[in-house]
Amino acid sequence: MVHALLTGHDGLLGDPTAAWRELAAGPGGAEAASDFLEYLAFFTGRSPVDRTAVDTEKVWWTAALEAGLPPGALAGAGEFAAALPDEVWLPLARRSAAHTPAQKDAGRVAARAAAHPDSSDALLLAVHLLTRPAPESAYDGDVRCHARALLQAAEALPTPDRPAETAQLRRALLEAGEVDLAGTPATAG
Repeated sequence: MVHALLTGHDGLLGDPTAAWRELAAGPGGAEAASDFLEYLAFFTGRSPVDRTAVDTEKVWWTAALEAGLPPGALAGAGEFAAALPDEVWLPLARRSAAHTPAQKDAGRVAARAAAHPDSSDALLLAVHLLTRPAPESAYDGDVRCHARALLQAAEALPTPDRPAETAQLRRALLEAGEVDLAGTPATAG
């Protein structure tokens, strides 16, 4: 399937949303969908920079988001953190993390989000990553570190430029156990 997509033969696979639903309906559906999304991201990240098929990945990733997939099915989207331009990646990554907070390569996802303190999508992406179930220490440490950096950078922005979602990120960090932030006032700008 990935080969068909990346070589411009995506029409062979039919309607993307229907293809995702069919994949997810099979045995191990959520895991199969996540693996397919991960493979798509993996190969996208290794494709030549000048290739123009980013629209293919955007169409198929968007279709996965709209297919009503089971919980966990979008974990593989985390692998797109190294593959697509920010204007494509940020809104899709935020939506994927809202569906499946436990993203693969969450540390890299959080690090990339941290580079965009003026983006509502980046702040909400970090919020979703912090609210995943069943914390794992390595995942947790990387995500928290980058989420804190994102919060600090967002709070350092002048008030008119600071996204409203900054308060949500502060709350998510507090709820994730970053209690030292409770006494730190938000930077006035």
